[in-house]
Amino acid sequence: MSLMKKERYDVQKDTRLEVTPISRVDESDEAFTLTVELPGVSEKEIELTLEDRTLSVTAENTVERFKDYTLVLTEVPEVRYRAAFEIPERVDTANLKAATRNGLLILTLPKREEVKPRRIAITAG
Repeated sequence: MSLMKKERYDVQKDTRLEVTPISRVDESDEAFTLTVELPGVSEKEIELTLEDRTLSVTAENTVERFKDYTLVLTEVPEVRYRAAFEIPERVDTANLKAATRNGLLILTLPKREEVKPRRIAITAG
């Protein structure tokens, strides 16, 4: 078994691609959840900034290099992810939360109390 591909022995050139990550937004009465796909990225490689209601996500994956080995072929790109999201006024930006799980960045954007739906009590008579 050969680790070469089609008898091609030249090493592919390392270049870092810049990519807009795939994202998804869900909404509940309490909060928005923003999920961003960042495969191959650890939490240490993610930078989140909030400025003027714009949330910016920047991250880079690190392709592991093995000591005492020579790179022969790589089809795993080194990627720089960049995305910016406009945060609505109804979000409480002081209480944003972020977590990573299985290549996903999951942000919880709670709504401000005054914009959450509330139940109004009805009294008789």
